[in-house]
Amino acid sequence: MFEGWTVIGRRDGFAMILMPLVMLLPIIGLPVFWVFPFGQALPIYLFFVSLFAGMMWVMRRTMKYPRMTGAESLMGKTAEVVSRTSLGYGPPYMVRILGELWSADSKETLHIGEKVTVICVQGNSVLVKHGNT
Repeated sequence: MFEGWTVIGRRDGFAMILMPLVMLLPIIGLPVFWVFPFGQALPIYLFFVSLFAGMMWVMRRTMKYPRMTGAESLMGKTAEVVSRTSLGYGPPYMVRILGELWSADSKETLHIGEKVTVICVQGNSVLVKHGNT
């Protein structure tokens, strides 16, 4: 349903810096005890602690997803052959992947309207093969 949408699931340093900062947010919320009486401040503080714990859980789960943006996300996707070019140079096919047109190459002969699977991305074109396997 949400195929092609961007998921922030980066495994780089940005996420590793953001997680400890989120862990510090409950400590930043401690001044609520100075403003309100203890009986009112405790439920407010516990609400924010549980909110931040939920954020941490979502962040950890999201970091486990594979990369969903860029050319790497096209590998394994199903495409449809749209046209065949007869220029004699460059990739001989055009395929539609997730609503986008890509130049494609294949070791097999393909026909217009045929469903193919993306094997890899080579620069601005993709290498495809027959079927969904």
